[in-house]
Amino acid sequence: MMQRESTKRIGKRKKIVVVICLALILAAIVSIALWVTHIRRLRTELESHLADAVTFIELDDCGRAQTDAEAALVLAQRLRDDEAADEINHIILFTGTVSRSNALFDDGLYKEALDGFFFATDLASVFVDVNTGFLDEKIEATERYIAFYELIDYAESMIELSDFETALSVYEDAKSVASALFFTDGVNMAMAGIADVQERILIAKRAEAEDRFNSGEQLYNDGRYAGAIIYYRGALIIYVELDDLEGIDLTNSRIDSTERKLAEIALYEPPAVDDTQDDAAEQDEPVSLTNYEHNLGIYFDLTILIDNQNHRPASQVRMGDTEGMNEGWYNGCGWVATYNALILLGNPVHPAEIVRYFEMSGGTVLGGVFGTYPNTIEDYIRGLGFSVNHTLFPQLSIDLDYAIKSSRVSILAYLHTSAAHYVTVEYREDLDKFIVYNDSFARVRSTDLGFQNETILGAAIDSVTALVYGTTDILFPFSLISVS
Repeated sequence: MMQRESTKRIGKRKKIVVVICLALILAAIVSIALWVTHIRRLRTELESHLADAVTFIELDDCGRAQTDAEAALVLAQRLRDDEAADEINHIILFTGTVSRSNALFDDGLYKEALDGFFFATDLASVFVDVNTGFLDEKIEATERYIAFYELIDYAESMIELSDFETALSVYEDAKSVASALFFTDGVNMAMAGIADVQERILIAKRAEAEDRFNSGEQLYNDGRYAGAIIYYRGALIIYVELDDLEGIDLTNSRIDSTERKLAEIALYEPPAVDDTQDDAAEQDEPVSLTNYEHNLGIYFDLTILIDNQNHRPASQVRMGDTEGMNEGWYNGCGWVATYNALILLGNPVHPAEIVRYFEMSGGTVLGGVFGTYPNTIEDYIRGLGFSVNHTLFPQLSIDLDYAIKSSRVSILAYLHTSAAHYVTVEYREDLDKFIVYNDSFARVRSTDLGFQNETILGAAIDSVTALVYGTTDILFPFSLISVS
């Protein structure tokens, strides 16, 4: 009986053990199921935060994107998913970089912001299926803001150099850039700069007009009427541009009185001739007036340069009083060089006016037989209001090529084995060539040197120095008049 009870107790224990084991197994299964469900929930939350971060990135809302990315990072760390954590850290670095760059942009630190946007672009290159095109727009906008302020700085530097025309043009460019950006403050800044420069230009032009007028007054009072009228006309051009009616009236009055003085000098009659002479014989008009009237009757298209004084209409122009030696083909290189230079400077003048000044100011050599003095050309161009630098025997003190490159236009005079000659020279940066106009004495030799370019007017040469010193018939240059 005792044995039977013992057997029953053992059976009971076994049942208890089985139940406990089953309970433990069930608990383990439930725990595993709960753990798997938890992991799945964490993974789902991680993926949701990542998806939201990507969405906000594409919407250019990196602040909210960073919040979701940081939440995703916590989940990745809980899941011990190192790969996901690395990716999320990359996104956090990206969104933080963009946010900081946006703040720099808002503070006007555009160059620093641009560096940040470029760095963000590099970070975004590792993203898959994420549209970060907004970065390109940010970079473009930032570069435009940088360009705007660089234009403003450049315009201000031009003002400091008194280059008002360039400053005005740069401010206009800055205004266009600001308008494209809808940058109202920038537009206002550019417009204020434009107004300031325009006022400076008006002040400078008024001062220049007054200087020219006063120079004319001084020459007039000294009896140097030919020079005075040049300055008066220069002043009149500016007064007309300024629509200064008082200045226009006063200057026209001075021009009229000066022209009367010139006419009185030109028409001055010599002592009476012998009564026995033929009363019908008329005294010849002074050559200067005769030449002026003759030259005025010759048509010139004031936009066309003269490249050969031996051809009409240049060959018809008269200067001086020695028959056969007073026509353009013979002695015209000086006034031709002046005429060409003024066209290139945008201030064309009819040859009749140029020649009259040369004659009336005593600027012709032996009545024009040997052309024109260099100083006369210098005075005439300066009298029109241009800045002129005149160097005699330039080969002794300056680099011809550099001096001509640094000027708007130059007039070079050189002595050759037959006579002397003036040419107009300009440097064409677009061609990287020096263009020599009316090189009638040197044309064949410049062609032989390989400098001629038939696609443009004038001889296109690589070096003025090479032309002068590489041409056997040219002895030496004796004058360089440079206009800046």
